[in-house]
Amino acid sequence: MSDSPPHTPPSKWWRPLPFELSTLEMFIMRAGFAALAFINIKWETAPYTEQKFPNGLARLFDLTWLGQHPPGANAQYGVIAFLVLYVVGLFPALGLLPTVFFATVIGTLINSQGAINHSWQLITLMGLAQFIVYAWPRKDEKGLNFKIALRPDLQRHRQVVFATLTVIAAGYVVCGLVKIVNSDGLWIAKAPFLAVQLLKTHFSDYYTDLTLPPKWLQDVTTFLLENPNIARLVFGGGLLIELLGFVILINRRWAFIGGLAIIALHLSISRLMNLNFEAHMIAVLIYCVNIPGMLKMWRGEA
Repeated sequence: MSDSPPHTPPSKWWRPLPFELSTLEMFIMRAGFAALAFINIKWETAPYTEQKFPNGLARLFDLTWLGQHPPGANAQYGVIAFLVLYVVGLFPALGLLPTVFFATVIGTLINSQGAINHSWQLITLMGLAQFIVYAWPRKDEKGLNFKIALRPDLQRHRQVVFATLTVIAAGYVVCGLVKIVNSDGLWIAKAPFLAVQLLKTHFSDYYTDLTLPPKWLQDVTTFLLENPNIARLVFGGGLLIELLGFVILINRRWAFIGGLAIIALHLSISRLMNLNFEAHMIAVLIYCVNIPGMLKMWRGEA
């Protein structure tokens, strides 16, 4: 048992608590996320009039009405109007509600077509986390205080950002763990075979439009196949970034470093495998890299 007194504050190096973000920083974060979340919604639902392979909420509800009556301009303008409340911090839970609703149900409908797409799920989960924290009442001496949901204070806004960071961290850690589980713990050992998958992915374009993979990619693939340990180092590095995703919760500096590592990982995946996750990179840029707060980060502030 530790001899440390109770309620000892965490060390400056390890501070898994909401960061001391300024009002301006969080306003910019909300504005950036509002734009990202709105753009991330797949509003073109007309092709999806069936859900032959129900997934998630589609197992309980018929969501095909979204394909039969796609959300038009009026609905989208309404979502934008509500997002203004979220951005200015006035009843942000209500401001987020339409965005979270459409992101969830439209994403569920599309994922009920027989092929799961993960490109927009992280943003939806971030929105859900923010909605829950903003709507959660605060307990005081008089009981549950729901006024905090109307006009959140600085502490609640910081809690929302930390919850968002937690979702990002969890998403990447789980992704890394899934790789290990699905490969029976042999993911790094089998990493050289990913080089073959790289070329296979790019050769798919050849069978569509007769466009050969670039020569540099063929050279890289050959090099990785001939040097399996280097391939393990390259692909193992990506796995390590995912498994260590939780470091973005330590403090500002670790969030910045971890965020840059995640963005670098996605840029390399985009370049090598032609798998693009722009929304993920923008989300990490907003909440982890946090450009408006870089000066505070270099000062070592929490």
